[in-house]
Amino acid sequence: MLRADNIHKSYNGLNVLQGIDLSIAKEEVVSIVGASGAGKSTLLHILGTLDVPDQGRILFNEVEVSSLNQKKMAHFRNQEIGFIFQFHNLFPEFTAKENVCIPALINGDSGAESRAIELLNILGLSKRADHKPSELSGGEQQRVSVARALINQPSIIFADEPSGNLDSQSADELHELFFDLRNKMGQTFVIVTHNMQLAGMADRKLEIKDGTITS
Repeated sequence: MLRADNIHKSYNGLNVLQGIDLSIAKEEVVSIVGASGAGKSTLLHILGTLDVPDQGRILFNEVEVSSLNQKKMAHFRNQEIGFIFQFHNLFPEFTAKENVCIPALINGDSGAESRAIELLNILGLSKRADHKPSELSGGEQQRVSVARALINQPSIIFADEPSGNLDSQSADELHELFFDLRNKMGQTFVIVTHNMQLAGMADRKLEIKDGTITS
């Protein structure tokens, strides 16, 4: 479904990625590990079209998305990709339901609210839909961010240290949720993590070292 060919990226003369090749299949859960500064998040951002490579290409269902213009790229990103970050980045003035709706409302989706309620129910947050982020626990806030990532029914979700800011119990619950979503909804995940338990649960674990994938 997703393929990266010969991806290079440098910042201020520092080579961060040096010839990355990888492929992701539909319904796969792939973890990316490596030391701090190895280029994990850089690779994730390039795969998710938040950044562009200096060299190489990204293909999604054989379409070279890395060559799309800015408008088409934004549309592709909104329709096909979901993002989960270490910090949930929820809008504090909005309820959980309203936060989940935002990506769909950008598209003028009239069914955004019902879909948001459905997702919150699936994620065990049916009674928290009208609560604001300050009224939710850290684990609940991150589940809201998962629902937000799913609202447009993306083909793939990229998660960057999604449990890095959670206590161990909440982290374990989040990890189990990813695999439940894969099994029940056919969701594909690419997860950057320092959590070796989560990395080991994945279908494949890729390690970045010195700008290349070593495993």
